[in-house]
Parts: sequence; C-alpha cells; structure tokens
Amino acid sequence: MEFSLFNLMTKPSDGSSHAEIFEQMRRMTMMVDDAGFDIAWFAEHHLSNYCISPSPLMTASHMAAQTKQIKVGPAVVVLPFYEPLRLAEDICLADQLSNGRLVLGVGTGYQPREFKKFGFEINDRLERGLEIWDVIQQGVYSGVINYQGEHIKIEDAALSIRPVQDQIRTFAVGNAPAMRQKMIDYAACPLTTPAIGPNTLIHTARGLYKETRAENGLQSEEFPFAVQRYVYVAENKDDALNAAEQVLIHARMASNMRQPEPAMNGADLKIISFDKEPSIDVILERAIIGSSEEVTERIVAEAQEFGITHLSIFMQIASIPFSKSLRSLEVFCDTVLPEVKRRLKASTDTLQAHTG
Repeated sequence: MEFSLFNLMTKPSDGSSHAEIFEQMRRMTMMVDDAGFDIAWFAEHHLSNYCISPSPLMTASHMAAQTKQIKVGPAVVVLPFYEPLRLAEDICLADQLSNGRLVLGVGTGYQPREFKKFGFEINDRLERGLEIWDVIQQGVYSGVINYQGEHIKIEDAALSIRPVQDQIRTFAVGNAPAMRQKMIDYAACPLTTPAIGPNTLIHTARGLYKETRAENGLQSEEFPFAVQRYVYVAENKDDALNAAEQVLIHARMASNMRQPEPAMNGADLKIISFDKEPSIDVILERAIIGSSEEVTERIVAEAQEFGITHLSIFMQIASIPFSKSLRSLEVFCDTVLPEVKRRLKASTDTLQAHTG
C-alpha cells in the first residue's frame, strides 16, 4: 500500500499568518519525503480560510524544489474552474519543473460559493469538468488539441511544452457514473473521502467502481483504490479527544462551505453546527485517531477489508496546534509506517504461500 500526505492548508482564525501556514506545510512535506512517503498532495479551494492554496499546481511545483524524491500533485485540480488549454500547459510545466515527479488529482468541485464567484453554473460542473479532462488528456499526451464539446471548443492548438513523463499518474474524485467511466477510460485511480461518515461509504464507493470495471470487461477483484482519512497519533486520551473535536470543527467548516451562502466573516468561515452531526465518540470510531498501536491496527484492518492500495493521510486538521500535528506525523513516520508495511507484506506473503 502506498502512503501520501494531504495538505489542506486551513488558516485558523487564531492569528496564524499565511507564511506560517505554508511553512508548516513545507516542514510536514519534507518530513514525509525523508520518511519514504509516495506522494504529497496539495488542495485547491478558493475565497475562504478553509484552504489558502488556490493554485495546487503552483504549490506542487514549489514543493518539488524543496524535496528529494516524493511525488507531488494537486488533490484535486477543480476542473470546471479552468481554461483547459492553459491547464494542459500548466500540467506539462509542473511535470518539467518537478523533473517527472508530478501526479495529478482531478475532480469537479462541490462548493456553491466558489462556482458563483467564478461565474460558472454548479449544475454544469460534471459535464464541463469531464470535457476539460478530455482536453488535457489530448493536449498533454498528443501535444495538439482539437476538441469540439458542448462547453469547450478548441481548434488546432499545438502545445509548445510537453511533460517529462510518458504517462502522468492520475487520481480522480467522484461517484457519478460518467466520472467512473472516465476513470476507466483514462486509467485513473478512484480516490474516495468518507470524512466523518461511516465506513460503509468506502465500501459503497469501491463497489460502484467495481461495477463500472465489470461493465468494461475488467473482472479482477484487485485494482487501484485510494482512500483519504483523518489520521492522528495521540499522546493520550485527552489528546485523542482534542483531535476528534478538531475533526468536528473541520467538518462544520466543510458543511458551511456546502451551503449556497456560507456564513462568513470576511474570508473566514464561521464554525456552525450542522444537522445530525456525530458525537465525539462516533468521530473517534470513524476517524483513525489513537495510540500508535491503535492507528496501526486500524490502517491494516481497513487496507485488508476494503482493498485499499493508497492511503492519503490528513493530519494537520483545523486548529490542532502545529507542534502536536508535527509530533503525530513524526511518530507515524517512525513507528506506524514501518509496522503497517511489515504487517501488510507478511499478510500478502502468507496469502501467496497458500495460493501459490
């Protein structure tokens, strides 16, 4: 199983500067680079303190220069917001600047306020987003764009820049049938984020993708499947409870951003409770929060239960003090990561011995 670090770069309403948030992201990314993580992901959101990284390809390119071996990429490029010809060029440039270490995450967005302020209809996001995905596939890999869609029309545009990689590995978010089919068409790995929902959401997402694979003649029970989880290695019970409270605060911010008119103070989201929000005890059951042993057990169990091939770890959550997130990540890298890899390898070796 692969491991990645997801960097959301939330700016808490506590006086933290933009520079401090980016420095925290840099330090955590450099730590996982040294620890042997596979990917560092950088979010894209707009017009709120939920995330202060509006350009994830720029952030990824910057962090490629700060790291040695880890792959870098956007999680995700919100496709409907982009002029696709420019996006294809930017992807090629990011792959060049990272010397072939770019990975790509794509999605179609979900926050109504972002669409309104950019002047796009949120109801068109899937169709427009998938057309833009078509365009960047054509432009990045053939070097020439000729495309006539409902939303996007480009004639005979030859790109002056090409990527380093013959194929840039791609992950995609979304459960719509058309999105799942496009994942198959472009060999993209599905990425699901249950957030504070039950694990049945992971099971459902994997099942839907498996059905789409079967419809395309792909019958294997094993296939790439990525999951993003809240993960926090706690020092003690109180630390775990505090982390769960911050997960709830993050969920409240996300819920607020899903509203047509979010409650805000300037660019800062107000922290507002939402209907049927889970208790702290339920969050502790759903998020991967606990001692290093408990976190290890949960990750191994979920990897085996759901066939997870890639785990994206979200650890710098809401207003958790950076010193605590950094300590949690350090323990994860030093203790949890090697033990999870050892157990999963042992399980695979045992299975192969019994079936071989």
